[in-house]
Amino acid sequence: MTSPAPDARPVAYRPETPWTPLAAVGVVLAASVAPLAVGLLAWAAEDAGLVEAPSRAVGGIPSLASPFVLAQMIAGQLLSLSIIWGAAGWKGARRETLRLGRPQTGWLTAVGYGLLLIAVFAPIELLVYHLADVALFTDGQWILDGLSSPYWWAVVCAGVVLAPLSEEITFRGFLLSALAKSRLGFWPAALISSTLWTGLHAGYSWPGLVSVFLAGVGLSWIMLRTGSMRAVVVAHAVVNAFSLTMISLFAP
Repeated sequence: MTSPAPDARPVAYRPETPWTPLAAVGVVLAASVAPLAVGLLAWAAEDAGLVEAPSRAVGGIPSLASPFVLAQMIAGQLLSLSIIWGAAGWKGARRETLRLGRPQTGWLTAVGYGLLLIAVFAPIELLVYHLADVALFTDGQWILDGLSSPYWWAVVCAGVVLAPLSEEITFRGFLLSALAKSRLGFWPAALISSTLWTGLHAGYSWPGLVSVFLAGVGLSWIMLRTGSMRAVVVAHAVVNAFSLTMISLFAP
């Protein structure tokens, strides 16, 4: 019997999903705009006088110091996650589509990947903001309001738990599986999914959008290397926790 070559290794990431690329993009777009429905309901409640209109942060972005705005954001995240979770279960393929099966990367290793992303991309982010002559914390002022309020714990929950979970299941799970299984292959699929993910952050400065896109590429690399949803969710959570800490400590 012929023995395997010395460098033969199992491929960590094998995209498996019943969804076609165009159908998957459609579902992701629907899930991405679903929070707008929550926003419309919130606006209607404000207009009817059922709730007090929240204060506004710099640039007209609703302040996260408002419990109403926080509840609206969290509801939008949960709605978006529910849509993707339900769609991924089509034909009983949720585990394969979302990369939920074994083996999963260990928790400490996943944290290590998050720290690696910070070490690699933080200097690039600093350079891009500097070259663009944009204040480093420009895109975090609306978050600072929430972190400085009595509801800071809800901001942390939304930013460190719900955002990584919903966004990674959507973009590095559901969408990437469908795109990478096509003729595109992995890296073109990763660039497309990272671009669509960056679109969720419309309203950021262009250096902020560059930072988000680079993070998406880094998280895609982690998925390719590990094939583990735990790895990308935890790494994303570590990056977000670092960002919130820096905003809380150093944002003017």
